[in-house]
Amino acid sequence: MIQKQTTCPRCGTEKIVKRGKQFNPKKTTWKQRWQCLNCKHKFNEKKEHLEDYEPEPFEYQPKGTTPVNWSNYTESQINEKMLFLEIVNDILNQFKFEQIKTNGRPVTNTRDLVFCMLIKIFNKNSARRTASDLELLKNLGYVQEVPYFTTLMRYFDNQTFIRVFKEMVDLSAKPFADLEEDFAVDSTGFSSSKFGRWFDHKYGEEVEKRLFRKLHAMIGVRSNVITSVRVTKQEGENTGDMSNFIPLVEKTAINFSIKEVSADMGYLSQANMEAVTEIGGTPYIPFKSNSRSGGNGSTWKNMNYFFKQNPQAFYEKYHKRSNVESAFWMLKQKFGDSLYTKNWVSNQNEVLAKCVCHNICQIIRAYYCLGLDRTLSTEVLKSTQVVIKV
Repeated sequence: MIQKQTTCPRCGTEKIVKRGKQFNPKKTTWKQRWQCLNCKHKFNEKKEHLEDYEPEPFEYQPKGTTPVNWSNYTESQINEKMLFLEIVNDILNQFKFEQIKTNGRPVTNTRDLVFCMLIKIFNKNSARRTASDLELLKNLGYVQEVPYFTTLMRYFDNQTFIRVFKEMVDLSAKPFADLEEDFAVDSTGFSSSKFGRWFDHKYGEEVEKRLFRKLHAMIGVRSNVITSVRVTKQEGENTGDMSNFIPLVEKTAINFSIKEVSADMGYLSQANMEAVTEIGGTPYIPFKSNSRSGGNGSTWKNMNYFFKQNPQAFYEKYHKRSNVESAFWMLKQKFGDSLYTKNWVSNQNEVLAKCVCHNICQIIRAYYCLGLDRTLSTEVLKSTQVVIKV
């Protein structure tokens, strides 16, 4: 529509049209932009408008949800426990436990201990209540001997089992190598039974707070399987989200082809974005309101431009990150959000054992609901054998 509020400074005609507004964020003022229909000259209005000009707020339009095939889901839940035993047995067949000769009492069968520890976590029972279930597994041939409940809990405090459970997380994620290409990163906490106490000099009183352990994990957004994991304390060196992002990405890249990585604003940094780009992926991390595009590398600049110019397309990719919250919810609802062990080493083993149980349950669900045709008994893991000295 032709406007007649001003004239063209070049040809003097009044045949001009509006072409948006030019906003000055420092002065919080704006000028009207015009274009002449006669000579095509573009110019700004000299007068500054003191009223605040705000563009229309962006509203993300969420995508629809995928319907659930409840028949297949029901089948996966009905057969979960029996298949869980078979898959744990298949995974442990990939390990070779070498007993180190020492003086004193003989070492308990390590394979049976790992099996029994996972059954305790899966059933979410105490060590005493788990004993009767382990007797049934002995009759079925899954374990050779049932350890006493104190022996079972004592081995949670064994440093060697941290490596065992981490390897089991990797092995249980391998069948998803052809299924997953988009991933998400986040962290969550598991409360422990211990309390931390310190004296607050500001208020002159002793403060008490329950300690918790942090689980940093990368998951596949389609199946919610955990592809890499790190367990840290609640505070201290290398406990923050930022310092654990790159190790999680690099670990996942060993077994998976990464196309996209989504993370929340707490992971925003040039180093994290470059780490994803180097392995052939695209990082989808939202920018802060004061983020600038200059001087931070090409990846930062390109993603910042995409974030500002195509917010709907960006957030459609970014909101795959919601699946990591779903994975943590599934993990805690099924295997508990608190830790029964007390020491730092045993806390790590308990959290890692929860992750192993979660991955095995996702294998079962993916077989029924996602068409996963690879199992741990096929050639996926036949060439892999992990040697553990205990």
